[in-house]
Amino acid sequence: MKKSPLTTKLVEELEVMERTVDILNIVEEEQPVGITKLSSMLNLPEHKVRYSLRMLQKEGVIEPTPGGATISSNHENFIAHLKEILIELDSTMKRIRNVLESDL
Repeated sequence: MKKSPLTTKLVEELEVMERTVDILNIVEEEQPVGITKLSSMLNLPEHKVRYSLRMLQKEGVIEPTPGGATISSNHENFIAHLKEILIELDSTMKRIRNVLESDL
């Protein structure tokens, strides 16, 4: 099947979210932790780790320190919000699947 821009974008965004959550979990366990160590632990290029860390920092979930990233006090609020969003997305995906299955 030919690649679809619509589905490709969806898959890419989910991969970024999965990577970012993996990074967040490691930061929580290993803090402070730097880009090089995260890159090695996850077998990811440093630029992808850096991007995810920047996103987490903008969300207020991590804080940069001279020793590496650490978890901020906003961490638990972010996790709760993310869980709510994932429940909503799961429900949306089920509805979409049901529509597609009923049309077949």
